[in-house]
Amino acid sequence: MYEWLNEEISRIRTRRFHMVDGPASTERRRSIVSCDTPLPPSYKEFILRFGNAALYHHDTFYYITILSTPVTSVTDSGERYLQFGRTWTSNAFFKNDLLSEGQESPVFEQFTNRFCRTADSFEMWLKAKSDSARKRFKKHEWNAIVKGPAPFTAEESERAKARRLFKWRIIGISTNDDLCFEIHNGSSMTLPYLSIGIRGNLRPPKHGPLTGGVFIPVSTISPGMTKVIEVDCYKKFISPVDTEAFELADPEPEDREEYWEFRDFPKLTS
Repeated sequence: MYEWLNEEISRIRTRRFHMVDGPASTERRRSIVSCDTPLPPSYKEFILRFGNAALYHHDTFYYITILSTPVTSVTDSGERYLQFGRTWTSNAFFKNDLLSEGQESPVFEQFTNRFCRTADSFEMWLKAKSDSARKRFKKHEWNAIVKGPAPFTAEESERAKARRLFKWRIIGISTNDDLCFEIHNGSSMTLPYLSIGIRGNLRPPKHGPLTGGVFIPVSTISPGMTKVIEVDCYKKFISPVDTEAFELADPEPEDREEYWEFRDFPKLTS
């Protein structure tokens, strides 16, 4: 079971395209095997072999996320579900009433406007979602993912180092609901943009949380300079008072397209 995924992971040279914890420790294996909740065999096998998993990386998200510890969810009518993962468009669940020791269980998904049964087992669900995710990559994109990215050039390495020396903090909200970032350039070079993570609860709440990023134009902030820049951080979808900004991890070569530090400098208008 899941030999196809093992083989795919082993072939792909893009380091963070598939992220898995790896085989469960002895203690973790014991807790999974002895769990009071009768987890479906194919799901149990997956988390024993891979643990938490984030599969098929694209832009700032993964097409498939699988939790090694399901989260209990209760509907307004009192039905109990276990959320074991999510896709780019849905959350995925097992229904507690249908769980039976040693037996597979159907998968239900919650989309924006509907909740429905979409697979007869976890294994079938994962295979279908993986097939769908792969189809979203064009042939040349998939070949590049398998091959892996070229190393950073000398200039890219310097930009990656410089972004760590930029310091920022939110100092308020503008009159038009943009967030006000105070940014200090502690590096020895100027960057075109600074990438920062953003998360918060979407409006209306039923659409769930949003996690993304903004790319702040910092080309006018010279080394040693501090400046305040106002940025629209999804204000149409997230209230600015509920918006959280966070530092992104250091970029890897495969992240070139996601981190705007590696882009050309913006053209200045007179």
